[in-house]
Amino acid sequence: MMMWANDFVEPGERDEMFATGNRGGGCFIATAAYGTPFAEEINIFRSWRDNWLLKNGLGRLFVRFYYTFSPPVASNIAGSEAKRAWTRRILSPFVKILSGRYE
Repeated sequence: MMMWANDFVEPGERDEMFATGNRGGGCFIATAAYGTPFAEEINIFRSWRDNWLLKNGLGRLFVRFYYTFSPPVASNIAGSEAKRAWTRRILSPFVKILSGRYE
């Protein structure tokens, strides 16, 4: 049985993973790589998005591009443990760089 992030959300609560608008969209690729939307690494990416990317025009453009094109990429990654491992390796330096500023 597969479980989704919104399986843990009570009726009427906001689900961060599937929210739309300026804040709260999903970190699709990182979620696929780490296997859960609750990984600490994903919180770092969310904080970076909310506290820096969404506060400037180029960052908002990047976020819009990411939300448009990353879901199918994430789906592909999630289907393979090897792809998940490689994606975690690729994301790791970004997590290290961002973790001091956006925890």
